[in-house]
Amino acid sequence: MTDDDRFVTERDLAGTYDGGTYDDAYKIVQQYRRVVAYQADHPDKGYVATANALELPRGRVRSWDDGKTPNVVEGIRRARERGWLEVGYDDEQFTALNALVANVYSGGSILPNWQPTFVLNERGYRSHAIDALELAGVGHTVHEDDPDDVRGPVVRPGADGAILGRVLHVLGAPLGKKSEIDDFSLPAYLEGAPDDTRETFVHSYLANRGAPDTTSDSIQIVEERPPEYRQELAALIESVAGAPVRAGEESVTISAEAARNLGSIR
Repeated sequence: MTDDDRFVTERDLAGTYDGGTYDDAYKIVQQYRRVVAYQADHPDKGYVATANALELPRGRVRSWDDGKTPNVVEGIRRARERGWLEVGYDDEQFTALNALVANVYSGGSILPNWQPTFVLNERGYRSHAIDALELAGVGHTVHEDDPDDVRGPVVRPGADGAILGRVLHVLGAPLGKKSEIDDFSLPAYLEGAPDDTRETFVHSYLANRGAPDTTSDSIQIVEERPPEYRQELAALIESVAGAPVRAGEESVTISAEAARNLGSIR
């Protein structure tokens, strides 16, 4: 596995914090680590001496000297502990993250506060979104009365939800309302991904959006998205199913042959 097959670097994750307290959050990560390393080597030095030696703002160093850790540093630490940084196709955590990204696309969203929210599909509390959250190690919480105009109960991570949301966004999951995103496309990591990664994504997607047509044994996905996205989705499903999948004006139709093939590789 090459470096190109590893996803979610520290810099990637730090970039989701840009524009908040700091314009360049990764720069703050580097500065914080320099301060920690300097003070470890010079335990007798106070924050003023440290700031002067490293040519950093005194107020910034003082807050760190008082024990305040930047949110971006804490987020990176938690993501690393969860196994979400530098994750690759063969990692168990990537399996969970891939399924969760598919669920954001097909039956969920990442709220502006970075919390992922997933609508329970027809399997209810046996939904694979719950399985994926458990596999990710964060557990889940159920919200019967969701405030975000979502019909039915939803599930959210039980811990580290905002950090998970940032990781999913780095992987390509859209942030905010999908209907308001102009440049909407599937995550880039699917291109060149192993078969099992693409299969997991497709099956997770269909679990939320696939509607069987009993008269023809085909499956339809209603997608009010740009035509380029429907074509991209159809091509992905066809590559997994090995049989025709057609993108229409407002939907993607999975042929009966493709549907049978997908059923045989579940």
